[in-house]
Amino acid sequence: MDTDSTGTLARLLLALVLCLAAPVLRADTLIAIDNANPPFMYEQDGQAKGLYPLVLEAVFARAGQPVAIQAMPWKRALRRSENAEVGVGGIYKTSRRLELYDYSQPIFEEKLIVYVHRDKAFRFTQVSDLHGKRIGVIRGWSYTEELDEAIRDGRIKVTESSSDKANFKMLASGRLDAVIAIELAGQRIIQQLQMHQVLALEPPLSINPTYLVFAKQARQQALLQRFDQILLEMRADGSLDRLVQQAVGNR
Repeated sequence: MDTDSTGTLARLLLALVLCLAAPVLRADTLIAIDNANPPFMYEQDGQAKGLYPLVLEAVFARAGQPVAIQAMPWKRALRRSENAEVGVGGIYKTSRRLELYDYSQPIFEEKLIVYVHRDKAFRFTQVSDLHGKRIGVIRGWSYTEELDEAIRDGRIKVTESSSDKANFKMLASGRLDAVIAIELAGQRIIQQLQMHQVLALEPPLSINPTYLVFAKQARQQALLQRFDQILLEMRADGSLDRLVQQAVGNR
């Protein structure tokens, strides 16, 4: 072998050794959130904001796993997650979704409230009290399985919007009989828009834990187990409570 060939081979071997020795860069984990559900998850100036992005970023930082959180319309987030393109944060649990997704432990609990106009208030104790009424909901959301079934069967009519704020404005103007919203989000909107004519009914429609999920075909069970472990640590050391206060405590 001549000198030039020997030098070329040596350079190739050195390049190979350097490549093998270099650290392997892990790709970002992609997670989608709803772009219009403040203070829990929303988009502001092109960035994902709210409680769930804060929690997700904190957990993944502790895990040393890069994460990219994307805010988008909820129906798009669900469609992409079902195709295993992204995970989804802040999602509820339903029997159908249990067939599609692997779930984390609960991140937070959301209290769903029925809101009405004070002049058109009615007694509410169960889903059947909403039969025959027009209710404002968020497009693509599942609220409870009983309510979802009543909507599918036509026992409850719905107007779908992209945000709670749009639904509350229609309620205040008399175009809806009621709106279903998360309590903290509803309180925030009533305060911001000074909607004193809007009344929250008791009891709550439901109290729904929220989760991080990945499609089963994404095979992210190990990542979810690590997520659960760190979430438990954050509950114990108080850092999770501090994030909740940062996101929703100063309404």
